[in-house]
Amino acid sequence: MTGAHVVNQKASASFDLLAGNGVMRALMRAHDWSSSPLGRPDAWSPALRTVVNLMLDSKFPMFVAWGRELGFLYNDAYSRILGAKHPAALGGRMQDIWVEIWPVLVPMVDRALAGAATFEENLPLLMQRNGHDEQTWFTFSYSPVWDENGAAVGVYCACTETTAQVHAERRQAFQLDLSDKLRRLVEPKDITATAAESLGRHLGAARVGYGEIDREEKNITVSQDWTNGTVASIAGQTTPLDSFGPEIIAELRSGITLRVCDIAIDKRSAPFEKAYADIDTRAMLVVPLIKAGRLTSLLSMGMPAPRRWTDEDVTLAEDVAERTWAAVERARAQGTLNRQLEIEAGRLRALFAQAPGFMAVLRGPDHVFDLANSAFMQIIGDREILEKPIREALPELEGQGFFELLDQVFTSAKPFHAREARVLIQTAPGAPATERFMDFIYQPVIEAGGSVSGIFVEGYDVSERKRADEALRAADRRKDEFLAMLAHELRNPLAPISAAAQLLKLIRVDEPRVHQTSEIIARQVEHMTSLIDDLLDVSRVTRGLITLEKQSLDLGNIVASAVEQVRALIESRRHRLTVQMPAAHVQVFGDRTRLVQVLTNLLNNAAKYTQPGGEIQLRTEINHDQIVLGVRDNGIGIAPELLPHVFELFTQAERSPDRSQGGLGLGLALVKSLLKLHDGTVSVHSEGPGQGSEFIVRLPYSIDPMKTSEYSTNGGAMQISAEALRLMVVDDNADAANSVALLLESEGHIVSVEYNGKSALERARIETPKIFLLDIGLPDMDGYELARRLRSIPETSRAVLIALTGYGQAQDRVRSKAAGFDYHLVKPADIARLSALLAQIGSSSFAAGSAA
Repeated sequence: MTGAHVVNQKASASFDLLAGNGVMRALMRAHDWSSSPLGRPDAWSPALRTVVNLMLDSKFPMFVAWGRELGFLYNDAYSRILGAKHPAALGGRMQDIWVEIWPVLVPMVDRALAGAATFEENLPLLMQRNGHDEQTWFTFSYSPVWDENGAAVGVYCACTETTAQVHAERRQAFQLDLSDKLRRLVEPKDITATAAESLGRHLGAARVGYGEIDREEKNITVSQDWTNGTVASIAGQTTPLDSFGPEIIAELRSGITLRVCDIAIDKRSAPFEKAYADIDTRAMLVVPLIKAGRLTSLLSMGMPAPRRWTDEDVTLAEDVAERTWAAVERARAQGTLNRQLEIEAGRLRALFAQAPGFMAVLRGPDHVFDLANSAFMQIIGDREILEKPIREALPELEGQGFFELLDQVFTSAKPFHAREARVLIQTAPGAPATERFMDFIYQPVIEAGGSVSGIFVEGYDVSERKRADEALRAADRRKDEFLAMLAHELRNPLAPISAAAQLLKLIRVDEPRVHQTSEIIARQVEHMTSLIDDLLDVSRVTRGLITLEKQSLDLGNIVASAVEQVRALIESRRHRLTVQMPAAHVQVFGDRTRLVQVLTNLLNNAAKYTQPGGEIQLRTEINHDQIVLGVRDNGIGIAPELLPHVFELFTQAERSPDRSQGGLGLGLALVKSLLKLHDGTVSVHSEGPGQGSEFIVRLPYSIDPMKTSEYSTNGGAMQISAEALRLMVVDDNADAANSVALLLESEGHIVSVEYNGKSALERARIETPKIFLLDIGLPDMDGYELARRLRSIPETSRAVLIALTGYGQAQDRVRSKAAGFDYHLVKPADIARLSALLAQIGSSSFAAGSAA
């Protein structure tokens, strides 16, 4: 018997074929074999079981087609070749699985079943394994599988896909051929014509053309094109850019290669189909050239019928475009240089010598200095370098990679660009090397025959720019740190002001002016706290320090909380607020505090910028996989010139001469940033001044059957514990400590006050308070250390520790928890929240460490 795979006729069938690891073994164990021509695995012949076992254990792509109906079995490695045909192919008929390439495969299958093996290398196959035609190449062997009687009853195939290898070989051959053709050309029009024809013939395009964009970026002119004869040339034709569609042009302006497989159905081009029909184009692949931030040129391939452009097409087109534009630039530069040399060679040398950037010309493979300008000499100091090889002239460059790069450029004839390269260079013989940073290019000097005669070195010493950039980044970091510290420092004086105002409101005094004064203080503190919170949020967003505590939330509770926060403002301005919610409960996955902040900011804006007695609408709806929330008002509207900037930091319109609406212009910028962290978006629409505005928020719709885990509470007055608690307040700010103590005493608690950690520890051993409110920034020991010591002594080891501090970032909360704190409150403390927390502690059998 012959063949690459011969099964021992005496092989034992007692082993468990499908036992063991692997995806295919698992699929075969679970497969319903009732409709397969192979039958159940436990009924398979020993020959089939043995060859399948060998196949499944192999890491090489393999399959077996067994019996008259060619029942198909394959291993894990082969499943990737099947693409979307897997796993439905398991147990099917081979001719049904590979119907599109069966005419190519059937002769090899027949030879194997006749007892002969076949080997094919890089066989082209037009497959449909992912829903579309796909040109592939494979190398494989087909061998017969023999049964116990010596008959060939199956086909065994080992294969490997060589598509990428074939593409790479063809691309490399094409690139080498194109490089050879372009290297001999000196005129830009000859370069573009040659490149267009080469690319068009290689990819089978109907037209390949180069277009140039005018300075105003309004029109495109086809400077040159090649066609295969099925479409007309459009060389010399000028067309307005906007006739091809704004989305198309915007994508090209961004520098992204444009791929349109069918202009009639692609949403970017379909509305402008006529413009493309006028130039016989139904599919196109366009590579843009961006210079100095401006769209200047295009390389375009077109087809009169739909065509699926592959990644290989895109890669090759981009490579040709880059090579062509580089060759054109090089040709233009060389042409300019030749003309200047012909006109005034001496003047060119003078300009070379006086150029602000450093320049040098190196000759031959040893890179001998032919020329060096004054800027170059200023960098290397007073040294004799002309007619010396660079390795001898500048020995300190050894080991820094520059000599090797010069060798590479000379050998490959390809330029090398470097940006901010670090160089250690001597400014005089024997002097220590100094660090500098350079932008430079090594440009090969190519003679008419195509050989490289030398290298042109050009660049700039950008050391000062590098240091300035680093200083600017450092200053930017310091600015962010300053903003964070500013917010913290401003919180400390707010704490006693807020506490004093709350205390004034609690004192029962008939004098109305006292109550009025306390209301003013409380209102201004609330306003200042809001400004500081916004400022701190800006700092966090800028530095990427916002951390969301996401959970499944009831959207109704989010809306209710936001409405409650703006209710006072809406009522004071006599607005009518309408809220529309879906009938069913809607779940959203996000951070409760931040989502309430988003809606509160939008409702605040609507209330502030709508004249008294206005209409505000908050609507919520589900649109497919999105939650859509809209806040609409009939207020002063937004001017068209302001609309593109409303979500930028510090952006505010001139709402009124006295700026009665207040704010820092941070709210909408925070809304956009917070929604981005939730994978959401916000947009705005306004017909103009006096026409009102509408903000639309879109969030991913979370269809989550689990009950919401958010904490909710009913509004109303503070709940005060019926039990008087013994507390200690520790803060080096006497005003802050005493004002908080007065408030807590007014609620019936027993409060002692200390202003440093040492005194607090001594007094704590005597009085054993149940609850401590500790500032973090204490003079003798910080609050973290004080908390650890309180936990270490028996008298206070189980006390409740509450951090009351101006430090409120995520890392501060983590650090306070690690130090032993049970709760972390940010100054100025929300008195209602603090009172409710104390009431909870007083009414429960709370033990330290049990707080969430």
